[in-house]
Amino acid sequence: MKAATTGLLALSLTFVGCAAIGTAPIASTPSILVDLDPASVDRTVIVEGIAADRNGLIYLPDRVSGNILRIDPKSPRPVVVARIEPRQINGQTVGGNGGGLAFNAQGDLLIAANAFNEVVRVRAADLNPAKPGVASTFGTGTTGANGLAIDRAGNVYVSGGANGTVYRVPAAGGAAQPAAQIERFTRTLPDGRTQQPIVANGLAFDASGALLVADTARGALWKVTLGADGRGGPPVMLARNPLLEGADGITVDRRGDIWVAVNELNAIVKVTPAGQVQQMARNGVAGPLEFPSGLVFIGDAAYISNFDVPRRDNVDAGSNTSRGGIGASVARMGY
Repeated sequence: MKAATTGLLALSLTFVGCAAIGTAPIASTPSILVDLDPASVDRTVIVEGIAADRNGLIYLPDRVSGNILRIDPKSPRPVVVARIEPRQINGQTVGGNGGGLAFNAQGDLLIAANAFNEVVRVRAADLNPAKPGVASTFGTGTTGANGLAIDRAGNVYVSGGANGTVYRVPAAGGAAQPAAQIERFTRTLPDGRTQQPIVANGLAFDASGALLVADTARGALWKVTLGADGRGGPPVMLARNPLLEGADGITVDRRGDIWVAVNELNAIVKVTPAGQVQQMARNGVAGPLEFPSGLVFIGDAAYISNFDVPRRDNVDAGSNTSRGGIGASVARMGY
C-alpha cells in the first residue's frame, strides 16, 4: 500500500441559520470490525448501504457480485444469504447496484436497486446462507434509487439522488409516487473539477415520524413532515454546514440525534434535533473510515459501511486511487 500523506482539510467555520458548528470529542475511536475484501483494495467488493435485523445481525449488498452479505458483529465473518441477480438492460448485463436497505415489519429485506430504478425484496425466509434467496421486484419507478427508509405503516421511501425526488412505495409494493422534492443543486469540490449533484441521499425517520433527507451536494439535512396520505410538505432545512459536505447515510440514535456518514471527509458527524452540528470522528486516507456511506446502531455501537470511493479526503497524495486503507469494510464506533 502507498503511504498515506493526505492531511485533514482546513475548514473555515461559520454559522448557518440556527445550526451551531463545532467539533466534539470523539465518542469512541472507530476501528475496523471486518475487512470485506482482504485480498485487495481494488474495489472487487463494493458496499454502500448497511442495515441490521431484529437480532442485531448486519446486512450489506455487494455491488460487484450482487450478493447480500450478513455479518454477526460478535463473530464477524461475512456469509452470503441472498443475491440480486443481474438483468439485461438495453442489450447489456447490468447489476442492481444495491444501495440503501431496510427491514419491514415482516422481516423482509428491501433494497434500493439503483441500476434497475427499483426497490427489490428478499423475503425473510429466503435470507438463508444454506440456500441464498433471490431478490425480486417490489417497487417500480424509483429513478436513481439510492437511500431507503420505511415508515411506521410500512410505506417505503426511496431517494432519487441528483433528481432530488423522494419516492413513496406502498407497503404492499407497486408503483412509486413522488412524496417530496429537494431543489437541485451542484457543488464543486475543492479540486476545482469534481461536481457533486446529489441532493437526496440517505433517509431516516425521526421520533415524530418526520422524514430526514441527507443532501450530499449542499452539505445539509432536510426535514419533511408527511401528511396522512404519505406525501410530504415543503422541505425545511435542519442544518447546513461544511462538516456535512458529503452527507450520505443517516440514522437516528435513541436520544433523537442524527448521525451522518460524511463520505468526502472520511467522517462521522452528529446533528441534534435543534440543528447543532458536531464532528465525532474523522481520519485521512489510511482509515478506518474510508468514504463512509452508511451506518446503523446495534446496542451501544454504530456500525459503518466503507464505500471507499477515491474522492477528497479519501485520495492518496498524488494518486487517483485510495490504496492507503484496506478498502471495502465495516467499521465499529461506540457512542
